[in-house]
Amino acid sequence: MRKTNQRFLPSIIISVILIVSASCSNTTGPDKDNRKYSHIEAPGLSAHDFLSNKQFTKLEIEVDYMQGYKPTEQALNGLEEFLESRLHKVSVSVMEPTQISAAGRATYTANQIRELESKHRNSFTHDSTLSAYMLIVDSQFEQENVLGIAYYNTSSAFFGGTYDEVSGGFNQPSRERTESISFRHEFGHLLGLVNIAGSGTNMQTNHQDTKHGHHCDNNNCLMYYAMENASLFDQFLGGSIPELDANCIADLQANGGK
Repeated sequence: MRKTNQRFLPSIIISVILIVSASCSNTTGPDKDNRKYSHIEAPGLSAHDFLSNKQFTKLEIEVDYMQGYKPTEQALNGLEEFLESRLHKVSVSVMEPTQISAAGRATYTANQIRELESKHRNSFTHDSTLSAYMLIVDSQFEQENVLGIAYYNTSSAFFGGTYDEVSGGFNQPSRERTESISFRHEFGHLLGLVNIAGSGTNMQTNHQDTKHGHHCDNNNCLMYYAMENASLFDQFLGGSIPELDANCIADLQANGGK
């Protein structure tokens, strides 16, 4: 359970996976606060830790947002339910979102996102609890039309300025629906989908849409690339929140998931 504490763009990219080296940044290092678990590895490299209960039996997700971009309760509850259905964890809890100061930038670079995490992240992996981090900023990514990025092994960021352009208006998906798809899709990449090297979430059947990177070739799947085009949400999904298809689920199960 949760802890308490206007217009379409022609092409909206739902996610970018940033392959990083721990040596190139000083953010959220493995020794911060005397914790030994590294949070600055490449996306996907903690997939087995997320999916299985071998080392961590609980998952805690910290959420920070800039003023005006608090995520909807429904999207966070839905993310919890999505993860509970796929992870072997005793509990999955999304912490009460915390507002942080707006930076007022027109765009954010990947390194600026990492710096914000270093400044604001408070929850880290310890004992039997794996920690993840979500950051929602007040404008756009340096690459146009990006809704979210997976930038570390336990970290993802989302771009409120882009959400403003693609949701909530006439003939646009609701903010709740846009967030729900984006949050779950990004976590899919943290879980190693689709075919991320070193994640252990290997394809049991070849279903990668290599033309569009680490995405599924099933147009009804949460990990399909067409989630990048907001105007296609209803066309492909009939207004519902997409789910993982059988191939993606099989990949997760082979790496310790449900």
